[in-house]
Amino acid sequence: MKLISPSRIHMGLIDLNGSIGRVDGGIGITIDYPNFVIEGRGSSQIDIEFNKNILNNFNPQDLKDIENRIYNSSKEILKYMGEEGIYLKINEIMPQHNGLGSGTQISLATGKIISEIYNKKLNAKTISKITGRGGTSGIGVYSFEKGGFIIDGGHSFGKDKNKEKQDFKPSSASKNTPVAPLLFRHDFNWDIVLTIPKGKNICGDKEIDIFKKYCPISLNETQKICHLILMKMMPSIINNDFNSFGEVVNELQYIGFKNIERELQKPAVKELIKNLQKISYSGLSSFGPTIYSLCNGKEDIQKVKEYSNEFFDNNGIEGEIIITKANNTGHKIL
Repeated sequence: MKLISPSRIHMGLIDLNGSIGRVDGGIGITIDYPNFVIEGRGSSQIDIEFNKNILNNFNPQDLKDIENRIYNSSKEILKYMGEEGIYLKINEIMPQHNGLGSGTQISLATGKIISEIYNKKLNAKTISKITGRGGTSGIGVYSFEKGGFIIDGGHSFGKDKNKEKQDFKPSSASKNTPVAPLLFRHDFNWDIVLTIPKGKNICGDKEIDIFKKYCPISLNETQKICHLILMKMMPSIINNDFNSFGEVVNELQYIGFKNIERELQKPAVKELIKNLQKISYSGLSSFGPTIYSLCNGKEDIQKVKEYSNEFFDNNGIEGEIIITKANNTGHKIL
């Protein structure tokens, strides 16, 4: 059995103010490539193998981290189902700690393929609970399950023990928090270019410290984000209004928590976002350094690709440019 998991663009967290009793809330787009591709079969023990292409082209420490995540997810899922082992072969992996949601997709894909092999057919919410994913943003979970453009409704917030969250923290530190409710999902049909410069890879304890330092976000900025999403972004995707949707993308880079994520990047990454916004609608995915550019046809794609290559060359920056599109179905089992 084989499973192909999508990646995702995380466009921003909506409410890191929390004054009305809810927090988080996410907006994002499921993308068709890069992927996490895994195959497996039943076994008496946990056995994980990477194909040779991955072994030859990825950092050994990254591979060790991925193997540990797969092993730990496998162990938890097998324990939940009362099974002993699994053989898993990893055929494709996505860039790690680049803002494309690799951690969630690895855990969900691992859990899903094991549950299918043993005919338990667990859904993404159950797997995320078992493996401790989706505690801040639900975008990765719903991208895996449904695909498309997604908005989730965050979590109840306050000092009461019955609230889902009592403080501001990322998913990595929110393992017992349930996945946020899905508020809105729509097919996304515009083109996407990913520009991935070598930038700051923010994860783990760094993320936790950033949430502690910068939250809560001001109510005024939070209200502005909600206004843009509800009254401009959502209607524009329903009405196929590319320019209105893109205008919100550009504006969101400079308000709320997204502004903090952008400001924490290297100067070259911030400059690249600003310059790409002159020729496309562009933003930082999660903490970055991946920049996504929305394009309405081949001419737009070519402009972004040419500019990004030129920027890399002129600034002596290593990077990767990926032309992709939205995934409107979620993961696939073959």
